[in-house]
Amino acid sequence: MKITSEFLNLQTDFGFKHLFGDERNKNILMRFLTALLGDKIHIKDVSFKNKEILPPNSDGKRIIYDVYCTSGVSGEDSGFLERPLLYGDKSRARDHHFILEMQNLYTPPFEERMFYYAAKMVSDQGKAGWNYDLEPVITIAVTDFNFRNMSDKMVRDIMLLDRDTSEVLTEKFHLFFVSLKEVPKLWEECKTDLEEILFLLKNMDKMDNNSIAYKEGRYKDMFEASRINSLKEEDYIRYSDSLEKLRETQAGIKYEAMMASREARAKALEEGLAEGRAKGLAEGRAEGRAEGRAEGKAQGEREEKIKTAKIMWSMGLPKDTIRAVTRLSDDELDEMLK
Repeated sequence: MKITSEFLNLQTDFGFKHLFGDERNKNILMRFLTALLGDKIHIKDVSFKNKEILPPNSDGKRIIYDVYCTSGVSGEDSGFLERPLLYGDKSRARDHHFILEMQNLYTPPFEERMFYYAAKMVSDQGKAGWNYDLEPVITIAVTDFNFRNMSDKMVRDIMLLDRDTSEVLTEKFHLFFVSLKEVPKLWEECKTDLEEILFLLKNMDKMDNNSIAYKEGRYKDMFEASRINSLKEEDYIRYSDSLEKLRETQAGIKYEAMMASREARAKALEEGLAEGRAKGLAEGRAEGRAEGRAEGKAQGEREEKIKTAKIMWSMGLPKDTIRAVTRLSDDELDEMLK
């Protein structure tokens, strides 16, 4: 497979793990976590752990995380500082568990899989004589899509709280969904460290040494870690395979959406024209036939768009993609997808 870019596609399985899951790049991971969590937690170091979690019996489910690491903190750094009393004895060193996942295409039930990953990390803390003093578990899912049943948002921080009062039960369980779809389109539009890091994560393979982000020099470590010509031969092969798999998957989804759109269009137009002819013949007038065909065609085209939109929605495609293909308005989409 021919690769012409200078830098890795960081949305590939290899690229994401290389950037955030390699011991040599842990300062980049720490910078990302700090940008995401803000002043909620002070990360001084991270320790990478075994990403494969084996089940206790043969009937269980094996888990392989993209990236799994812990950050040992203590004292005033012992947790999310808005509610420090939830974290018990601050004199005791405490690990924070971080799970990172990259997901390019929505495959149901992705949300439930992320909750399972997080819950597994919580449950595995149970040991004989344990007093249920949990170590915080923070799961971060970076996605290239928005959720169908929720408004578009770059960062969602999901936690346990009272639905009516918004009072937080515990801050030891956080599930972050980070959408690359909501990242600014231009580097100059990025206002925060998090937006800049996510912009690079989404666009690294489209950049070169002349890119503004590269010339500014503030993310030199991220660029250098992503240089393709610095990969070992075996890593280059792994990256090439990973890139090809990503492209094939994305091309497959686009093809399915295109074919579904064509099929829906042909059927809708046929039904619309038939309806127009029937109405015109029933009226028995040339004017009636013309009006019937026009009305039937217009109705058929609208039905085609709606059918296409529903098919794309059922496949998990985001609203902006559906809108671009069908040209339905936001109000029409919202009404249809209720």
